[in-house]
Amino acid sequence: MGTRSEEATMCKGSAAFYSTLGFVCLFSTIPKEVTGKCDCKNLGSFKKNCNNTEGIHDFTCFIRYIRSNREYFCNWKPGRDHSTSYTLCTHQRNCKCNAENQNLRINNSTVTSVGIFVINGYNMSAHVIATSQDQKSCTHKEFSGTPSQMTRCGPPTATFKRSSGQLFVDVHWGDESSYIKQFSVKFREFNTTWWNEQISENNRECVVSNLTASLSYEMQIRCIRTSECSQCLLGEVITVPQELTDEPTIWHEIQDHQQCNFISEGQRRVIVKWKYANSDAVNDYNVTVWKLSGERSNQDNYTTKNLSLTLVLSYSAYNISVRANNTAGLSPAASIAIEHMDVWREGFNVSINSNSSFNLSWSSSISSVCYSVEWWAKGQIPTYRSFYVKGTHRQITKISESVFQPYIRYYFFLHTRPDTDTCNMKNVNNSEKTYSTAQAYLIEGSPISPPGNVSILNITQHSSVITWSPVSEKNLRGFLQGYIIFYTENNTETSITVDPSLNSYELLNLKSNSAYRIQLSAFTVAGEGERSDPKPFVTHPPASTALNIIIAAVIVAIVVLLLAVHFSCRLLHRAKKLLWPSIPNPGNSNAVQKIDIGHELDILEPLNRQRLEESEGCDSSTVCVIESKKDVSSLSCPPTSPPGVKPTLILSEDEAKTPILEETTTPDTPTLAPNKESVSTVTFPMDLNEKDSTLRAFIDNDIISPESKDPGDTISNIIGTNSAPAASGKPAVVFMSDYTTMELFQQVAMAGIKGPFAQTGSSGFVSGHPRQDYIRQSCFEGNSNPSGGCNGTDILHTDITVL
Repeated sequence: MGTRSEEATMCKGSAAFYSTLGFVCLFSTIPKEVTGKCDCKNLGSFKKNCNNTEGIHDFTCFIRYIRSNREYFCNWKPGRDHSTSYTLCTHQRNCKCNAENQNLRINNSTVTSVGIFVINGYNMSAHVIATSQDQKSCTHKEFSGTPSQMTRCGPPTATFKRSSGQLFVDVHWGDESSYIKQFSVKFREFNTTWWNEQISENNRECVVSNLTASLSYEMQIRCIRTSECSQCLLGEVITVPQELTDEPTIWHEIQDHQQCNFISEGQRRVIVKWKYANSDAVNDYNVTVWKLSGERSNQDNYTTKNLSLTLVLSYSAYNISVRANNTAGLSPAASIAIEHMDVWREGFNVSINSNSSFNLSWSSSISSVCYSVEWWAKGQIPTYRSFYVKGTHRQITKISESVFQPYIRYYFFLHTRPDTDTCNMKNVNNSEKTYSTAQAYLIEGSPISPPGNVSILNITQHSSVITWSPVSEKNLRGFLQGYIIFYTENNTETSITVDPSLNSYELLNLKSNSAYRIQLSAFTVAGEGERSDPKPFVTHPPASTALNIIIAAVIVAIVVLLLAVHFSCRLLHRAKKLLWPSIPNPGNSNAVQKIDIGHELDILEPLNRQRLEESEGCDSSTVCVIESKKDVSSLSCPPTSPPGVKPTLILSEDEAKTPILEETTTPDTPTLAPNKESVSTVTFPMDLNEKDSTLRAFIDNDIISPESKDPGDTISNIIGTNSAPAASGKPAVVFMSDYTTMELFQQVAMAGIKGPFAQTGSSGFVSGHPRQDYIRQSCFEGNSNPSGGCNGTDILHTDITVL
């Protein structure tokens, strides 16, 4: 671009030259080769003939604020043919063309022409012609506009961070900041199509609320149009990652110089490890390490993409925090505390001179010349002081951070540093070693509380064990020198001094079966402290006395137990009689015994039948009377047996095992029953099917004489002399049943009421089984009673001898 005189000269050129050039430009519709230079006279021909659409894209012109001034620019994007020759012409009041490739700047595939002069108040047009390198094609683009509408602002430089569901956007507009009042933030969820917009309240920052912390977003920023900024460019799409709401999980491992060979004494290896739940949203991790005393170093912040960090630290107390980081911001910090580690070495001493100064002294074996000392009391933040000295002692004065108080214990750490040029910590990692530790008081006092939890254990006849807990450091008020145990017996007090490292002591040589009282106290260089409350105990008595007491107690317990059992049995017996009285056993009644006799006869039937047939020729249907004797006696006068006659009962060999006594007698001699009455020997038929029918036949028929041999006779009875014959045709009452019922019992009772009843206790009555509770009795009426029942006056006593 030249001056105004040069423009006039170029516009008033020779007529021949312009005529020739115009002829070429107008009449060459598709030129084989572009020749000549473009100027304001031939722009029409270039516009008509340069119809290649691939040479230039996005041609525009605008005004920018630069250093509080306005400058004019035109820019475009080159095409695919990579044209290397560009000519720009501007026309306002006059036409002005630049030389080829003059005042052009190419940035990021964009060509910008700078230094364009524009007059305000006039419309402006601009033409750009791009010619290919082989001069065979060209491209023409045109722009027109008004300077007042060509001022362009933005896009800004933006930073952002996320926290608690909010997006904080900070922008910087540069030279345009004074012309911009507000800006807008367009945002949307990642990979969605719907945009939201938030207008800022100023031109510096904007807060977008109600975002989902777990989602990523996209945003674009542009200014709000004003008269100074007629064009507001929309910025590029910025990806906002999701918010880091969780803190990392952190842990650590510690190794000292004994566990790790390459670590020196006074140092320890700390391995910090962590993990994050949503590690995909994390770019890196920020690790911050600082001493609890607050001493800063030139490097105490580390950024790493790994999940661990190894540090070499001294024995001081440290704090370590880890944060996850991405472009949206930092996560909450996860912190751990590294406790201080005590180490004791001879040659390091501390003495507190006043409430603001103290003296340090150490061994001359230390080669370092840079030191750092830390001191604190429990519950306080450590204070530090670094210094440079070549000697073995140092006085620290003018302490303003903390003032030493009496009766309070202070801890001191002395560190050495390898750097000699300065004693400030260069790097928190592997920068110092701990030489030794010490403790000191400004003024010591006596303890103001006794030892706690005093207990007496394992009491024996001559000893006991005393245990206690130490006095707290706050109440001790000095360095513990030991404990004093006081024990009293019969108002005689004895004291024992115990080493301060012990928390238990065994008392020996105590008296047996004696009462003692125990008290404890602690003491420092300032004196003895308070005593604990008396704790009484009694030693065990001698072993013999104790054994006697145990034996006596056992005897008394046995006697009490026996008495209790005795009285309990009596009470139970009485209760049983009262609640459950004795009931007679029906199995021992008269009726049941008669049933038993019937069964015995059935058992003896086969043997008796054989004997009868062999001896007398009797058949099975005849009752043979071997020997009989009538003896009728009154119920009031029981019959008596003749003297010298023994009762005889003959049993078979198979029945020898029964409890019935077997005795034999001659046929001529009368057979008597065990009740000393005369005996009637009767043989019953053994082949009858029913016992009741046999007895009924026996009752219904008249009692015949023993001499009768007629088979038609059913039964022969031998009746005692005192018996009355039974009336013929009158059946006798017989009680035969499987069970004894109340009805049968009443019949027997009524029969006994009609006349004098025989005494059941008389020895002359029918003999019973040895285990029977009741005597079996059977009666038949005399001959005078036609009914055959008992009349109460006569009774037939019959003893049966079975052959």
